[in-house]
Amino acid sequence: MTVGLLAALAGALFAAAPSRPAAHVTPREAFDRGRTAFGRAEYKRAIEILHPLIYPEVLLDSEGEVVQAHRMLGVAYLFQSQPDQARQEFHKLLELRPDYRFDPLMDPQQVVDAFNSVVKDEETEIASFEVRRRQRDQELAEHRLRDERLHMPVTTIVRYERHPYLFNFVPFGTGQFQNGQRRKGWLFFGGETALAAISVGAFATNLALYGLNPHRKCNVAQPADANGLPQACPPDAIDHSQENTSSALTRVQVVSGALFFAAAIWGAIDAVRHYQREVLLPDSASDTAPGAPAVRIGLAPFGLAGSFSF
Repeated sequence: MTVGLLAALAGALFAAAPSRPAAHVTPREAFDRGRTAFGRAEYKRAIEILHPLIYPEVLLDSEGEVVQAHRMLGVAYLFQSQPDQARQEFHKLLELRPDYRFDPLMDPQQVVDAFNSVVKDEETEIASFEVRRRQRDQELAEHRLRDERLHMPVTTIVRYERHPYLFNFVPFGTGQFQNGQRRKGWLFFGGETALAAISVGAFATNLALYGLNPHRKCNVAQPADANGLPQACPPDAIDHSQENTSSALTRVQVVSGALFFAAAIWGAIDAVRHYQREVLLPDSASDTAPGAPAVRIGLAPFGLAGSFSF
């Protein structure tokens, strides 16, 4: 008799206790089942499913689901003639959403009256709920802002210097300077400058001394002919010294000029071989060491322009 009574008491307690969802059922699936039971007016089953989802700890992921769980539990307790539990759930609902209200046109009048009664009785406390909710929202916003600042992506500015392709064909080491080969640029600059100066100097000297046609002198006296004009100078008496000097200057002009163009072509080929259209600039304002000379060449409104700094 005693054993049977204890077994019956244990069975009653087990049936009265809200059952937790099965281990293999996720909180989201259990919430959907509880909402379905609530929609079918199976309030007792809805309580058995929803209660373990928020007591003793909240198993739901979103605040919206927690709010809906408290709402359904409050209504279910009310229709199960458990007004104290219903007031407790409505109280929890107001803690989360102080401005929450039932719709008189959509919800049963019994639920609206019961909820409004809780709102009226706890009007002062609801105001504090609203203040705490605003503080919580502000703290969450500040926390998100701090996280965004801490995890803000770093913006890297990459600067490139664009090199004109035509500069490769400009003599005097222009292409080498543009490619950053300063030593080679100075070699081409010095060599081509010297060759150009020699060629131009030889041409100018030849033109200044002898003009376009060098003058030939006659080493013997030239007697006059019947017309009073001097007779032709014998071939072996013609002085070719000025003509030879002019020819030598012309050869210097031509050879130095040819070497200049050869060096210019060589420099252009070398510049094209090492040409880079865009070059990554260093982080510093300039890659030139303090006090080191630097040559910069660029396009000006009226043509090619260059600068030398030291």
